[in-house]
Amino acid sequence: MPEHTEEEYMTVGELAERVGVTVRTIQYYDQENLLKPSAKGSRNQRLYTKKDQDKLYKILCFKFMGLSLTEIRQSLNGFDATEEVKLLLDKKINDVEKEVSALMKRFATLKNLSETVKSDQAVNWQHYAHVIERFQDEGKYIWKLNCSFEENAYRENETEQQELMESHEQKQKTVAQWHKLIADAIRLLQQNEPLNSAKSQEIAQRYLAMEKEVGAVSRKTNHHDFVIFDSAEKSSVYDSFHELRFEVNEFLQNVVKNYQKTQGE
Repeated sequence: MPEHTEEEYMTVGELAERVGVTVRTIQYYDQENLLKPSAKGSRNQRLYTKKDQDKLYKILCFKFMGLSLTEIRQSLNGFDATEEVKLLLDKKINDVEKEVSALMKRFATLKNLSETVKSDQAVNWQHYAHVIERFQDEGKYIWKLNCSFEENAYRENETEQQELMESHEQKQKTVAQWHKLIADAIRLLQQNEPLNSAKSQEIAQRYLAMEKEVGAVSRKTNHHDFVIFDSAEKSSVYDSFHELRFEVNEFLQNVVKNYQKTQGE
């Protein structure tokens, strides 16, 4: 006897509506041997159970985490303990962190290359290739905490370049720290966290600690290793990156001001 009566099963359309995906998506996962129907109905329609629904949610979560179809297929029978899921998320966070760093390095290189081209009277591809090559060493340019590039970050002084290279590893750690703080700030922002809550105060403390550690002007190079607050303004033209940057910057300024006020600073 079947475990379920036909009334207890869901059709592919009902499953798609419950989970919020298209029928075509479920059919695709069926073709890829990720989500086979548990039964066939009297009219040969695919039928699914609550267990299949949970499996579909698992597939969608894995897909968002960046697992390939092969990896999803291999993982469907595992990850039933929270510790396993946490380890997977930690790995994916680290992967995304590396991707963000690589993208921001490319962004900074392109921005500075654009400035170079603007000042040229004639196209010089050899020079542009040289700028790109030199800029691939992250020690040659300075990160701002708002993830924008610093004007004149491309430096010809070899002594100064060497000093920046020596601090490369520390900068990488600080950038990772900053990205973690940004991620936590975005989460609080989306949750409409009050400025005076314990979570907001903890964000302010971490922020101020970073400002104290890396926000001061370097005596050696006479520039900021990191610039905590910049002149970010809300753009009149919608741009999701700049809008988010503005909102996070504003939130951080407000939580810091509120924290300093409560501390009498």
